[in-house]
Amino acid sequence: MKGLKISKLFLFITVFSYGTAATAAPVQTQMGMSGDVEVDVIKTGILDNILTVVLVYRNTGKAKAKIKYPVKEVYFIDDTEKKKYHVLKDSKNEWIGAPVARGQVGIGWSGGVSAMEIPVGGKKMVWFKFPAPPTAAKTINLVIPDVLPFEKLAVSR
Repeated sequence: MKGLKISKLFLFITVFSYGTAATAAPVQTQMGMSGDVEVDVIKTGILDNILTVVLVYRNTGKAKAKIKYPVKEVYFIDDTEKKKYHVLKDSKNEWIGAPVARGQVGIGWSGGVSAMEIPVGGKKMVWFKFPAPPTAAKTINLVIPDVLPFEKLAVSR
């Protein structure tokens, strides 16, 4: 019985944490190029010299939306040095972010990578890790494929 209570508590915390992150107030919102998706940046925080960016894709259209793009096309430019920073890779040369499969934002399976599907009115989260911008940088310009640029995006330290 004790194990069951702990499992239920873990499930509650997991669901509550996911729900809280998915409904956090956006730092900034931009339109997708199709006009049927809006993308919210809900976090831009630096910890241990690594910048984490969390996005929520929201389907505002009248049909299922599909999201798939190469991670190598995701980057930011800092406001002080005007330097371009790409998503970090781990020791296995894999992009640090999710959902990422075979170098693309999408859902991996044995035959390749499928687009993330977002039902009408639905949401999907995506996150990336970058090297931190210089300490003097207070904002960044974030570029995500098929989304208008996030300009002067505040970075919290």
